[in-house]
Amino acid sequence: MTIRGNWDIESDVVIVGYGGAGAVAAITASDCGARVTVLEKMPAGGGNTRVSGGGFFNTTGMGWTTYVEALCFGATEKEVIEEFVRNAMKNKDWIKEIGGQVEPTLHLQVSYPGPAPKASFPQLPGWEFMEKCSVKMVDTEAKAERLWKLLSGNVERRPIKVLTGAPARRLITNEKDEVVGVMAEKDGQKIYVKAGKAVILTCGGFEYDEGLKRDFLPCKPFFAFGNPGNTGDGIRMAQKVGAGLWHMPVTSAQLGFKAPEYESAFIIRFFTDRFIYVNRDARRFVDETKIEVHSIAWVTSVFDSQRFRYLHIPTYAIFDETARRKAPLNPGNSGFNRTLYKWSSDNSAEIGKGWITKGRTLAELARKISVDEATLEKTIAKFNESCRIGRDGEFGRSREALTAIDAPPYYAIELWPCLINTQGGPRRDKEARVLDAEGIPIPRLYSAGELGSIWGFAYQGSGNNGESLVFGRIAGRNAAAEESWD
Repeated sequence: MTIRGNWDIESDVVIVGYGGAGAVAAITASDCGARVTVLEKMPAGGGNTRVSGGGFFNTTGMGWTTYVEALCFGATEKEVIEEFVRNAMKNKDWIKEIGGQVEPTLHLQVSYPGPAPKASFPQLPGWEFMEKCSVKMVDTEAKAERLWKLLSGNVERRPIKVLTGAPARRLITNEKDEVVGVMAEKDGQKIYVKAGKAVILTCGGFEYDEGLKRDFLPCKPFFAFGNPGNTGDGIRMAQKVGAGLWHMPVTSAQLGFKAPEYESAFIIRFFTDRFIYVNRDARRFVDETKIEVHSIAWVTSVFDSQRFRYLHIPTYAIFDETARRKAPLNPGNSGFNRTLYKWSSDNSAEIGKGWITKGRTLAELARKISVDEATLEKTIAKFNESCRIGRDGEFGRSREALTAIDAPPYYAIELWPCLINTQGGPRRDKEARVLDAEGIPIPRLYSAGELGSIWGFAYQGSGNNGESLVFGRIAGRNAAAEESWD
């Protein structure tokens, strides 16, 4: 869309998306003296930041570059990674500068809260140069809510204009192909917002765009835990002005339950070791307690070309009465449904809803979830024998995590790969500038956060919040430093 003569709102920097990256970019650009307008499509801000685990990382040295390079697997330029790591060394100080207190936090496993490592992949060199943090608890709210309150409170204390319920539709360019504004909608009307210096895209990924997921993700179906506003808007807007894409197949995902009554899925976590995962053949396929929390797509995307189906989609978690009574399967501390539904403490309400399937015997349970009865009985018997002898000969589950599943009745919950977030989008450079298909910066267009994330292959826990802090500051600072185009 080309330039028009009359603007409804005039600003120096226009930010599309009001989650963590958008808030950080807005704070930074405003502190650099720019007039800032933020456009948010949802009724309220927060994006995935507000429903995340709330952690972010701070690096303690440039040695972390080696670790990030390994995770990106050659898909992200070294100069981008080095700039990222250099600025991540300032994350904790920046949080303190805007009035937050910081406390250390640990990485979690996907299903079972065993010993928590300090990094997603501690087997890779350089991981020890990272510390995982969160905003210190001053009340009982979730960590993500504390982080968002800190960021949004700082936005509110600055002369930053925030329009919610205002989805951006097009980037506006001038005769020099510079991005000079945004066409959005508000209350059913088109509005034209001038960006005298630059536009920053911080509008998240494509967790809720079925077309993009179908075209780019490694398995299907793929549900999502996060903000339903993440429908790939920034990708399409950037493509229309020539942006190149990167990292489109990369995900942060884990197993979850999708209830038909809710648009978003529920995170499922066991607080006992009395469970296993079985596939559609009623067989175990993994050490259930050692799946890295964000990497379930690697496990579930195994495709059988003979039977022409994914082997492990859906997955069934099998557990017993003791496990059922232990704790709610949904911890309620993250995900978009966090404020929409409270899981019952003993999972009884979810059994009543039919979300959890109950069988008096394993054979009855197998019939109800349409897996082979004899195979499921053999699978449980073999697991229980492993528990008796203290050695899992199939998948090496640790002795400490081996407790028999032997207290009837028995239960199953159907699980699917579910996105925490996607990493793909418009390619960016170390200055947070969006690049075209030939690697040339598109004038006056920047990005930050999950949209076109730097994670090129594997994802580090707290990576998007940490990246939002880094590239939000870089984008806000550089956008504010642009000379006005008019």
